[in-house]
Amino acid sequence: MTSPKGFSNPQVSQILREIAAAYEVKGDSFFESRAYEAAADSIEHAPALAKDLWEQDILQSLSGIGGSIAQHLDELFRTGKVSHFEKVKKGFPEGMFKFLDIPGVGPKNAYKLAKELNLKSIKDLRKACNANLVARLEGFGEVSQKKILHGIEQMIEGGSGRLFLTEADAIAQKIANELKKLSEVRRVDTLGSLRRRVTTIGDIELAVQTDAPQKVIDVFTSLSEVKDILNKGAIKSSIRLKDGTQIDLRVQEVKSYGALLQYFTGSKPHNIHLRELAMQRNLSLSEYGIREGGRDGQLTEFVTEEEFYRFLNLPWIPPELREDTGEIEAALANKLPNLVKLKDIKGDLHIHCDFDLEESHDAGRIPIEELARRGIELGYKYIAVGNHSPSVSKHTQAQMRKLILKKQEAIDKVQKDYSQIKLLNMVEVDILANNTLALSDENLKLLDIAIGGVHSSLDMGREEMTERVLMALNNPHIHGLAHPTGRLLNEREGYELDWAKIFNVCVENKKFLEINAFYKRLDLHDILVREAIKAGVKLAVNSDAHDLPHLDFMKYGVSVARRGWAEKKDIVNTHPTLLLF
Repeated sequence: MTSPKGFSNPQVSQILREIAAAYEVKGDSFFESRAYEAAADSIEHAPALAKDLWEQDILQSLSGIGGSIAQHLDELFRTGKVSHFEKVKKGFPEGMFKFLDIPGVGPKNAYKLAKELNLKSIKDLRKACNANLVARLEGFGEVSQKKILHGIEQMIEGGSGRLFLTEADAIAQKIANELKKLSEVRRVDTLGSLRRRVTTIGDIELAVQTDAPQKVIDVFTSLSEVKDILNKGAIKSSIRLKDGTQIDLRVQEVKSYGALLQYFTGSKPHNIHLRELAMQRNLSLSEYGIREGGRDGQLTEFVTEEEFYRFLNLPWIPPELREDTGEIEAALANKLPNLVKLKDIKGDLHIHCDFDLEESHDAGRIPIEELARRGIELGYKYIAVGNHSPSVSKHTQAQMRKLILKKQEAIDKVQKDYSQIKLLNMVEVDILANNTLALSDENLKLLDIAIGGVHSSLDMGREEMTERVLMALNNPHIHGLAHPTGRLLNEREGYELDWAKIFNVCVENKKFLEINAFYKRLDLHDILVREAIKAGVKLAVNSDAHDLPHLDFMKYGVSVARRGWAEKKDIVNTHPTLLLF
């Protein structure tokens, strides 16, 4: 398949949101509007490019992408436009769709502003607010006008607004630790996409279990990191930190905390599916609990999420799975996976030490002895003493051999003092653009573990790149493939591969695919993790650490594995003696 270039996930999501908005304004297409909004959410937060998933024929593995929307997206990716979308949007004012990006402006207000004031741009709307024209418009007023102006400023200042999972996690934990100092606080949890461990995060949401909500909110809004208080209510508050990050806080009493935790963890498609199940039993769900019958029916409250799910005759569903991609059906059939845990990891197979292997690029900075000590602290049974392969332009294979043997001597010297852990001589071997490996077979034989990695000529076409990677996976001395898509979050898209061919060769040749836990990679992404497992491919979760603190990124790789439904048996480095196959 080929397709027009230029379709990023935000662009596709925006197209779908515009269709959802058009349906909402029409007023007779509620279900269509909701479906397109759900699809837009799904693509906006997808771990991979929707266009790439379409290329791989697994676009419908995303929640919310049903047959009809999938057909329209197929037309979009093939031709660059969708005739159905053009019909739906026909007759709507141009400016309406631009106003949808303004926080707090919904489709109907966006339509009214554009139609009645003949506004075509954000600049026009700002001028209309400053001229007090919006306040005079029926249904708006001065308060609404101020909110719109504030929303425009938020939009202009906000940038991309998406944090790396590691960044969001660190910020959330810092705020949570401050709140935990209060004796009235029973527990603090993350909510939303952060709790589900999505690879990039927008606003950070926190929940606090307490019977003193006002005190918690007072402390929250007076933290030293706060720049602006966006909202301060009795049970909810929003702040913006000095670095621009928005944090929303929700407080709840102990007796109903489980319902709040479930409700605001999401995802939206997961909760919609739960609500549909509940309706079959004449139940309604909310952040306060589950009500039987109508509005005046009995409310059952839940201290824990486990109790909430149990009331619906379901086992507790781990947050990482809550994307409406089959987890509810699996729960109903008592077939939820027993997800891999951080404590299951027995070693790290991809680390860059400071031994000077005269590498092609990006040398590590971790002394071998420190690596051994830290591995023991983490409870590992083995750990990679790794490097990139030496530069092929500056070394002969004979010179590379001498370097590898010299490195082995350095490893053996440290190994004598650290018998509790096995130190593996590892190299991440460049898979070169000319379909060769940077190390010869004779040199590869010297290593305990060799992982192939693509680091150059990333703009190759799908077929060429697939053949390049298959060459490495067909080599008997290569154990697996590092960061398989080559993506860098918020920086570059990954290259395209024929995953069916990759999976087949991995199974036939007993090779693993890596889930790279480095915060900018998180690669393989969770959708491909799940597809790989279905195909019978084994995986390895590795930190790709270049500095000692990077070893702690392992937990983020495990999160990706869990989102991909991986169990302990699917991960090669959960075995205490490293049975690669």
